[in-house]
Order: sequence, then C-alpha cells, then structure tokens
Amino acid sequence: MYPPKSLITVSLLLALISAVSHAKGRPGTNPTEPADPDVVLPIRVDCSATINLWAQDMTDPQIADTCAQLSSQESDFHQRMQTFGEPVANDYNDSLRVVVFDDYSQYDKYGYELFNISTNNGGIYIEGNPADVNNQASFYAHEADWLLPEFEIWNLRHEYIHYLEGRFVSYGGFNFYPSKMVWWAEGLAEYLSLGSDNATAVNLALNTRANRRPTLAAIFSTSYRDGTDRVYRWSYLAIRFLFERHEAEVLAMTEHLKHNQFASYEAALGQFATNYQAEFAEWMNGLAPQKAKAQDSKREQMLLRHAEHKGRQ
Repeated sequence: MYPPKSLITVSLLLALISAVSHAKGRPGTNPTEPADPDVVLPIRVDCSATINLWAQDMTDPQIADTCAQLSSQESDFHQRMQTFGEPVANDYNDSLRVVVFDDYSQYDKYGYELFNISTNNGGIYIEGNPADVNNQASFYAHEADWLLPEFEIWNLRHEYIHYLEGRFVSYGGFNFYPSKMVWWAEGLAEYLSLGSDNATAVNLALNTRANRRPTLAAIFSTSYRDGTDRVYRWSYLAIRFLFERHEAEVLAMTEHLKHNQFASYEAALGQFATNYQAEFAEWMNGLAPQKAKAQDSKREQMLLRHAEHKGRQ
C-alpha cells in the first residue's frame, strides 16, 4: 500500500468543515453584475494538502464522504499503478481544485462566466500547463440531481483519475503526446472508476458480432471524433483485458509514458495488438452479461457531450 500524503482523518475533516461558513440554497446574485465566485461557491474545504473543495451547497456529511472517497481513490490509484507517489518530471500540479455546483443548471449558468469553461458536458477536468508552477489543475462538476435523494457528484471518480494519471503517469499536459492517448486516458479512467461493473461496455461487446468489433490496433488509434462507444466502451474493454491478463506488461509500458518515450510506448502498443488480439476476442466472448442500472442512460448522455467537446478541441 502507498497511502497518499493527502490522507486525513475523518475527525480532522469534520473539524475543518465546522470552520466553514455554509450558505444553504442557491445564492442570490445581482443579474446586472458579474457573478462572484465567493457568493456562488461559498463552501471552501481543504480535504487534504492536495485536494481543495469549492462547493455551492453540500452538507457536512456529503463533504466528509466526498473527501473520503477522493482520499481512498488516491491510495488505490498509487497502489494499482505502482507510482510510489512520485509525480512525473516537470509536473507542478501538486493540488487539485474540485468545484461542485448544485446541479447541471447551476453548472451551465456559472461555469463559463466564472471559469471560462465549456459546460456542454457532464463535468470536465482542466489540467492546464503542469510545467507552470502557478498553474491550478481543476475539476468542474455538478451534483447528479436526477439521483436524489441519493447524493452523487457526477463523474467524480472518473475525472479524478484523469488528474492522478496526468500527474503520476503521463509526462506533459493534455495533447502532449501526438496520438494514441485517448484510449489510454478514457479507458483507464473508466476502468479504475468502475472496475468490472460496466454493463454498457460489457453488453456492447457481447451484442456486437465478432467481425464488427474494433481490434486492439483500432482501439489504440481512437480519437475523440470516433464516438462514445469507441472512446469509452471499447477503450474500457481493452484496458480491462490488458490489466486482467497482462498487468505487468501494462505497468512496464507506463514507464515509457512517464519518461517522455513516445516511440517506445507506441512500440509496446504494437506488440499488444500483434500478440494479444486473438486472446482479446476470446476474453470478450467469455464476459457475463450485466444488468444496466437506471442511471446508465443519463451517463450515456453526459459522456456523449464530453466526447463531442473533446473532439472539437
């Protein structure tokens, strides 16, 4: 285990929360004046030394649960990816700002005005330039109000994986490497956030004729213009297969990503495509069907928005 330096106790977290002034309900801002982030997002909590939470309207238990989720996920990531908590060279994104709006309408209303971000998505991680010591990596999100009374920050785990992967695995910022990174970034985020519980991807594989399934080589070349199935579902399946069957080789491949060795990374993908295509097809045939959940259709809509936005960048 490699517990993150950001790990804090729940008791300390609750002490931090008690010092925060909570403004319940949506803020009243003057429509004739620019929105004030201190008014729109009055809740400010340092979950840890590396996670700063800005929120519009969350209860103390919701804040504590969110911070605990992120801390646990960080620990799991370092263990699974064997990073030993060491960031890649020239990466100064030593903290993540997590901005949470009360629902999508509030995210859509204030996201662009306050942070100049596109809101035609289900939440977005902005890495910025990790080589800039003054850069602030940020994840902009909203609560999933359609799941009420259950509390959930939509795509929290998926987007947090993007931050961790960018800081501890892939050298450089978004689009630093020239190609063959979409499958890795999105497939890894899906796999590490969902594990084996991904009915949409599993059922897609089982319901697609073998000769219509994309090959490993095709998946590795995925771009954001290839649609949500390729970007998220097939990429997830490729990542899951490689981790389940060839984890040591995947981790060896990440050393190339960490050290700016794109040619070696690309060569490793070529070997995977040549050596494991038949095994990948056999593995998919052996998957067990999964029952879709009620929120899966909403997640599909949000992922479609996200892929379309990334495809225009």
